[in-house]
Amino acid sequence: MTALQFFNAFRTFSADVLLLALGVTLITSLLKKTVMKNCNKRVFVFLPFAIGTVVYAVFSALVTLSAEPFTKDLLQTVEKGFSCGLAATLYYVVYEQFFRSPKKAEKTDPLSILLDGIVPEEKKEEAIASLTEKSTGVGREQLSEVVRETLTAYASPELSEAETDAAVLILTQYFSVRNA
Repeated sequence: MTALQFFNAFRTFSADVLLLALGVTLITSLLKKTVMKNCNKRVFVFLPFAIGTVVYAVFSALVTLSAEPFTKDLLQTVEKGFSCGLAATLYYVVYEQFFRSPKKAEKTDPLSILLDGIVPEEKKEEAIASLTEKSTGVGREQLSEVVRETLTAYASPELSEAETDAAVLILTQYFSVRNA
């Protein structure tokens, strides 16, 4: 992705989500380097989304001084929290691609990070190309189905059904923002 594509993707998020996503990025990086440094890579694909949901729920409860984000507005809370996770992942990719020292940095496609632990390394480039090609121009209604079919063809065989569902949800959200 080019810098312009990244900025276009960030444009779809609200200010509160973008600010909270910075915190989610920092928390995820801290956990990755300390407590969870020996964890499977697959965990780090889903971690920003889980942390984003929790952070947004707590933030929303503090702002409204009520429990409505956990009851009445639960769907909106989960959606905004998921957006925090996606924005945090994009922040991480921007850091890796544009700010990391040149000898360590390599062009990183956000899909490469999202597919870590889900698609074996030897199939990753082919999966990225296929997902990108098949999701371009697809309507939001069919996007989930297209992503599931393509991901199933490349995913690691030991991936559970729940992990596949979560990966499809994450990738569908990513492509809906990217194609916007």
